[in-house]
Amino acid sequence: MSANPELRTVDSEILALAEDEYAAAAETARMDVREIHTADEAARASMLLDEVWNVDETGTNVFEPSLIIAFAHAGNYVSAAYSVDEPDEMIGVTIGFFGQPLGTVMHSHIAGVRHQIIGRGAGSAMKLHQRLWCLNLGITEMTWTFDPLIARNAYFNFQRLGVGMVEYLEDFYGQMRDGVNSGQASDRMMVSWPLDRPARASVVDPGSAFPCLRADDDGEPLLSEVPKKTEFVSLDFPSDIEDLRGQDADLASRWRLALRTALNGLVGDGWVVDTCLKGGTYLLHHP
Repeated sequence: MSANPELRTVDSEILALAEDEYAAAAETARMDVREIHTADEAARASMLLDEVWNVDETGTNVFEPSLIIAFAHAGNYVSAAYSVDEPDEMIGVTIGFFGQPLGTVMHSHIAGVRHQIIGRGAGSAMKLHQRLWCLNLGITEMTWTFDPLIARNAYFNFQRLGVGMVEYLEDFYGQMRDGVNSGQASDRMMVSWPLDRPARASVVDPGSAFPCLRADDDGEPLLSEVPKKTEFVSLDFPSDIEDLRGQDADLASRWRLALRTALNGLVGDGWVVDTCLKGGTYLLHHP
């Protein structure tokens, strides 16, 4: 897609850096990301997303092929990742659409990679390709939502990309029918990624943070009131909530409610989510 001359031009040095970062990530992941346009590509992308989200055979799709085609034809971001070793093997899909204010924001709606390649850096390469695509159009902000209880995604978003929290959305999608999300509230955290600036450094020393949410000796969520004059707080949550859901769905739901209560209460009082540590710990500070 060619750049719109009415949109602002991104500095050439920023573009060059974005190109280099995508190229390096793609090489590490041994994959190539490219836009898709055909009905066959859309059908394969839809089936891949159903596989990632463990959709059963009820006829439901995570993303209908016809909608993928419509998004692509309307000029939105629709891409697939392919293995370098097997050039026709689709291993990931990313779909985003333009948000408000028009011409400055891309909302990344969905991204998924095959389970067997998780850990190879595919997600990073796909996100960096999307960033490069946006910057070539003069778009300098990307937003998306994710489940704040998925520790690996929270760590990637905050530590690797340098996003900032926009808002906490309770049961955002309502009840979902895919195998990953069914039977639980679809709480989401909306984040914003500034595409033309380097990731900001964390301001919180983990050792100085007051544990506002942590697990007790039985693995139950334990909320504590924040003492006055506290500057930094931490919110621990399970490192693998998906595994916990399979073992004890009720306990997983209690962690959902606890994190929702803690984040909403703190953010409502002016606290800012600073970052998320590997293994599941949000750090917050009060400006």
